[in-house]
Amino acid sequence: MSKYKRKLNIKWLATTKLGIEELAKNTNFGLTSSDFRLMFYLLSKIDEDNQATIPKQTEISDEINISVRKISEGLSRLKQAKIIIKSEEAKTYFINPSFFYTGGAQVLEDKQKYFDEHCEDKPESYTPTADEAELKRQFGDLP
Repeated sequence: MSKYKRKLNIKWLATTKLGIEELAKNTNFGLTSSDFRLMFYLLSKIDEDNQATIPKQTEISDEINISVRKISEGLSRLKQAKIIIKSEEAKTYFINPSFFYTGGAQVLEDKQKYFDEHCEDKPESYTPTADEAELKRQFGDLP
């Protein structure tokens, strides 16, 4: 059961404009095209808790036609860029809600707090976070 007390069948996810802009412009991330393909694979596995549970790297390799070595390197680069962090659960990664999230604005703040609390160190490069004015502009007043 979801920690947000909802059982959802995830059919969509959202992104933040700041996050997408950061992915497009930030060359400090050093992400390759294979890394982006891996990121989209992870996003296809996202659940209501913003986590992606993945199979063995050999299975991912067969599914998306990227070598196991590139998958391992890609996961490392996505972690270094603070796009994902390793979850406490086996084979599971928590996706930074500053970039992508599920469940709507009402749980976004809780997910960001969880990510920030479990992030081992500060990002080497900027991780986008919306300020209060930007959140109000995007979502209006939340209950």
